[in-house]
Amino acid sequence: MSNESGTRERVLDAAERLFSERGIDATSLRSLTREAGVNLAAVHYHFGCKDALLDAVVERRASPINEERIAELRRARECAASSGISVEAILSAFLMPGVRSFEAFGEARAQFSRLVARIEAQPPDKLEALWRKHFGDVSRLFLEALQDALPELPAQLIAERFRFSLGTLSHLFSGNFDLDIIPGHPAQPETDVLRAASAIEFLAAGLKAPLSTTSRSRCIESIAAQEARP
Repeated sequence: MSNESGTRERVLDAAERLFSERGIDATSLRSLTREAGVNLAAVHYHFGCKDALLDAVVERRASPINEERIAELRRARECAASSGISVEAILSAFLMPGVRSFEAFGEARAQFSRLVARIEAQPPDKLEALWRKHFGDVSRLFLEALQDALPELPAQLIAERFRFSLGTLSHLFSGNFDLDIIPGHPAQPETDVLRAASAIEFLAAGLKAPLSTTSRSRCIESIAAQEARP
């Protein structure tokens, strides 16, 4: 690793630690330079500003996961061949790369969970811009795969259910999944893989649920409203 790339990685490592511990707004660039052992000019050279640094923090973690997701979705399509890919296979291709990445953090998993929570606490416009940039295209690919797998359901309804699914998957990595909020039923010491398998089974059932009368009416109203727009 070159000196420049080594410096960049040290700054990113420091940013992850401080962002997770103190929060993004409360972390100054000067505190980052002290943590990373670099000067302020190096931070400006590699990232320019704190928003660009946050963007790089997200990209470093999201990019390899998304590449693996796309590769797994392609393999799942190839294995399904003429029978058509299943909803479960699509969800597995989306979820499991993230699970494996989360497990690889080992003892640093709590820091990663805090980091995700800090990022999700950003103002809605900034958070949406980050998520669209780093997860928008890959999410669209998986949504299209779900629409292919569920031709009997309206595309709009599948998109809505996929958003619900993304919220559930995000909760798996929130750090709050183990909280015991049901008296007499403590959290089970399951592995991340087992939890992911349960989540896939649960979400697949929801995605495949038949179209109810209420949902059908809502879809028709929404489509009519869109068509009425100038």
